[in-house]
Formats: sequence, C-alpha cells, structure tokens
Amino acid sequence: MPKLTGDFLQDVFLKYAHELGGFVRARWPKEQDVADIIQESFLRLSQTPSPERIENPRAFLFQTAANMVVDRHRRRQVRENYLETHVDSDAAPYQHSPENHWEHQEALEQLNVWLNEMPALQRHAFVLYRIEGYSHAEIAKHLDISVRCSERYIKRVMEHISTHLDDIGGF
Repeated sequence: MPKLTGDFLQDVFLKYAHELGGFVRARWPKEQDVADIIQESFLRLSQTPSPERIENPRAFLFQTAANMVVDRHRRRQVRENYLETHVDSDAAPYQHSPENHWEHQEALEQLNVWLNEMPALQRHAFVLYRIEGYSHAEIAKHLDISVRCSERYIKRVMEHISTHLDDIGGF
C-alpha cells in the first residue's frame, strides 16, 4: 500500500468540508454536532484502505455523514424511549438511593457477563436490536447475515438470558 500523503485528504477536506456541513445542517437542522460529524466522516475516509482510490470521495463522505446522523438520531430515540418508560415523570431521574443504584449496577454487570457467554455475532445482533433499536432487516444488512439468522441470534441470546434469570429467580 503506497504511503498516503496528507495532500489527498487535505484537498478533499478543502473541497468538500463546507458543502458537507451545509448538507448535514439542511437535512437535520436540529443536529447539534455538525462539526463532529464532518470530522468523523473525514476520519472514516482516512481509515479506509487506499482512500485516494475511492472513485467518488464526495459521495463517500456524504453517505457516511448521512449514516452517522441517522445512527445518532436512532440512539437518541432509544435513550428517550427508555427514559420515558423507566423514569417517574414527577421525580428527578437520579433520586434513587445508593442501594438502588448498586442493585442496578450489579444487575447490569451480571447481564454483561451473560452476554459475554454468547458468540460475538449473536451478542452484536442482540445489542443492535435491543439497545440501538435496529430492525432485523437492518441488522441483517449491517452484519451481512440473513433476516432469519438475525431473528435466530436474538432469540438465542434472549433464551440464554431468560434461563439465567429463571435460575436466580429474576432481578
């Protein structure tokens, strides 16, 4: 692989950074982290093998930025949904007792142990589904597996966790 000089990335940055920022701001006006998205897009371009060989670096950058914004919004929505269902609307979210906090912490650590007992691909599919809010079709595309395989992986992880919960009598 030939050594990549900063000239290519610098030229691409100077050529497209401003336009990329306008693209993000125009399509997602509430997005606060436009500069971070631009920077991350260029970082991902620089991390590709031989970025100077990419036929259309502009398209690569714009698609990368669009994907990142969608992922950020999806994660934000999952967080908001979680807070809506798990936080009493009349109480401040962090008014739990120290004992309650440690019980939740221990439960999360135990869940992490159980997840780590599963194969990496199954664990990744489960996290995408339950934490990130991906659909089975999106997981299949992201992990390069079939939709049916995504469904099976998530089912196996859920059965694994359920078995452990049954053994200890639940959380």
